[in-house]
Amino acid sequence: MSDQDKKFKDQWDITIAKGRIFYGLTQGSVFRFAIFILVNMFELKDESVQNVFFTRQAFEQIATMILAGIIGYSTVKWWINQKVYNKILNKQKSES
Repeated sequence: MSDQDKKFKDQWDITIAKGRIFYGLTQGSVFRFAIFILVNMFELKDESVQNVFFTRQAFEQIATMILAGIIGYSTVKWWINQKVYNKILNKQKSES
């Protein structure tokens, strides 16, 4: 097993132990919050920070984006990482 595979497996073992919900809350919300900031940075050339980030529309947008990150992004990312993890386990079994 390569060092990269071992590192991924060890980290994913920790992530699995914490649970899928924790993963979704941390990874999905952080990812989508970063996207929210980047998307709205382009509006700063025409609007003030208060008008871009501190309005009801911005609150609704960030709530929707974070929810989408928790449900969508983290679900897809979990599925992809689980497939990689299973491949590493199968590779490890075949080597021993």
